[in-house]
Amino acid sequence: MKRLWMGAAFMAALSGCGTIETVSDESKAVDKLARWGSDCHSIPRAYSGLMYQFCTLNGPARSGSHWSAETVFVDMGLSAVADTVILPYTGVQQLRKGSVPVRRLAY
Repeated sequence: MKRLWMGAAFMAALSGCGTIETVSDESKAVDKLARWGSDCHSIPRAYSGLMYQFCTLNGPARSGSHWSAETVFVDMGLSAVADTVILPYTGVQQLRKGSVPVRRLAY
């Protein structure tokens, strides 16, 4: 039972991870940044989770405990570790495809 709770807590922690957001569905991630009014114009595929979290801070402030600066900084650290682990994959993707542009959508 303890392992079940530990696994659930681990998955909950990863659900907000910038690396998971950008690697699993990059178009959804950059659309979120555009919707939130981030000042970032593109996200590199290498270390994309770290840059995604930076871009969430680089725009208008949002309310809620998930968007506090402390929470984002903790997630930036976790994303940096995860980005380093998958760097061979994202590095190749960066060379092949380049950075992901943040599209400005009309809402």
